[in-house]
Amino acid sequence: MLTRTIFNSGDLPDLEPADRALVDRLVAEPRASGRDLAKALQCSEANISRRLNRLMSENAIRIRAFMPLDQAALSTSALLIVRHPNPEALGLRLATQDWIHFIATAGPLDGSADALVIHGSAPDGETLRKMIDRDLATDPDTTVVDVRVKLSSVTKNNTARASRHAWRGGRPLDRVNRTIIRELQRDGRATFATLGELAGISSTAAAERFRHLIDDQLIELMAFPEPSRIGLRATGLLFVRASIDTDAVLNAVRSVANPGWITMVSGQSRLAVECSESDGSALQNLADRVAALPGILGVDLHPYHAILKESFIWCGADEE
Repeated sequence: MLTRTIFNSGDLPDLEPADRALVDRLVAEPRASGRDLAKALQCSEANISRRLNRLMSENAIRIRAFMPLDQAALSTSALLIVRHPNPEALGLRLATQDWIHFIATAGPLDGSADALVIHGSAPDGETLRKMIDRDLATDPDTTVVDVRVKLSSVTKNNTARASRHAWRGGRPLDRVNRTIIRELQRDGRATFATLGELAGISSTAAAERFRHLIDDQLIELMAFPEPSRIGLRATGLLFVRASIDTDAVLNAVRSVANPGWITMVSGQSRLAVECSESDGSALQNLADRVAALPGILGVDLHPYHAILKESFIWCGADEE
């Protein structure tokens, strides 16, 4: 199985060791300077610049600012499993909808895609319901199989992300801040000169605004390697049902998996977990190992066939 992405066909070769080392450094420190990267990797800044430009042009790594959805006044999020006779066509049509942040076709490991995995958000539950009805429920060929409300994301130290972090000193999330955030959601390594030009302020002021956004946890810079370039050619979503408490489920899942992300969800399944493995067999084996853990009642695996949309841009610069 090969998970095709919107960034490349998924059949490019694995990264060379030097490129992999650079990607690993960027995952640890997404905005590391060329000087710091050169020092850490013991090569010239010119070499780093050339390699980084190439890797980013190939989408081997994407660096983005992540803003907690609730900070963008999107308090309700959901994961949906949707059946359709032509899921890719439906997914490409839905990709134009701003309320949807992620779309992947899904289906059996050894068959054709027959469903979509969708992540969407809205200011409240009623608005989300209306959007689902408008874009999905009224299509006679579409069946909304499952809707799981996302209760909270889970950080690496097993704790749920706070619902809203205090915006220190009462600084407003004004048009300038929103412009900076939106650009960083497109390009997490955008220079302060670029940010200042777009926001209509000096580069020094843009740097100060950036530091405030980071310090106050309004945004987090994250680097996303293209899984297929680091030997991970199969990705899927696991819904995990369990009879034990949530922390125990988290520890159990992490004992056998290295998830891309985890979120608590409503319904019988306690957690939704996205994982990548070397191929479809390894992905199925991972799901089986999670299902066999003590306290785990079962795992529903939805292997991705193609990722059609992945967007972190949900902070409008024109909103006040």
